[in-house]
Amino acid sequence: MSDHLRLPLDQARLAQELPSLGAPWSAIGVVRQTGSTNADLLDLAARGLNDGSVLVAEEQTAGRGRQGRSWVSPPGSALTFSVLLRPDRIPPERLGWLPLLAGTATATAVRALTGLDARLKWPNDVLIGGRKLAGILAEATGSAVVIGIGLNVSSSPGELPAGPGGLPPTSLLAEGVPVARDVLLIEILRSFGQWYRTLLLDPDPQRIGLLTQYVKLSATLGLEVRVELPGSALVAGRAVDIDPDGRLLVDTGAGVYAVAAGDVIHVR
Repeated sequence: MSDHLRLPLDQARLAQELPSLGAPWSAIGVVRQTGSTNADLLDLAARGLNDGSVLVAEEQTAGRGRQGRSWVSPPGSALTFSVLLRPDRIPPERLGWLPLLAGTATATAVRALTGLDARLKWPNDVLIGGRKLAGILAEATGSAVVIGIGLNVSSSPGELPAGPGGLPPTSLLAEGVPVARDVLLIEILRSFGQWYRTLLLDPDPQRIGLLTQYVKLSATLGLEVRVELPGSALVAGRAVDIDPDGRLLVDTGAGVYAVAAGDVIHVR
């Protein structure tokens, strides 16, 4: 175990870095322990907390993934944080791009800092060689959207929980390329902020290149997939494309089905 990677984050240093990243980031807080950074920011958003607020936790005791799954890791071993956005200028039909944008930013940052071939399992799980490195959860309250990111940094193989659907977990340490959490956080926020500002100016993911970048990073397109839809319905076929609203297009053989939400399992 690399104990130096689990040293507490320096909030003062992170706050000094934040202005250099530009909009939308306005404030950053670090807490030793909380149940869920998403739950905390959702509560604060309902009480008027500013756009661009970032909350980082050294430890989450009730971290959540998609479909209510838990995301719990030893203190200091993961980068767990949430951001609060108020995307008033983005049309409702494009808001589904926000978690995909977060996945794109996270994978891009990991690739830049480590050289690892980080890929995206639709909609936004970050994979390394088919192993899950990071998960992302977006939740809304009123006009605010809170996006949480949990990324395994220094967890040893024995500390990593089994992923859903048989997807094996991994961490940057397990992949042999450990990175300090503060460096990783700043790089993710930098990439996230650049894409978010561009999307606010022109909410067309095709025109601004976000769709192209997502497709380049996709680990799902071209594979046979099984999609578990809300309500327990299933769609099976080949993942062929991502549409301008961020939906996964699955060719079932009888037609193309646009998946807006669901749990994707890579079959082959």
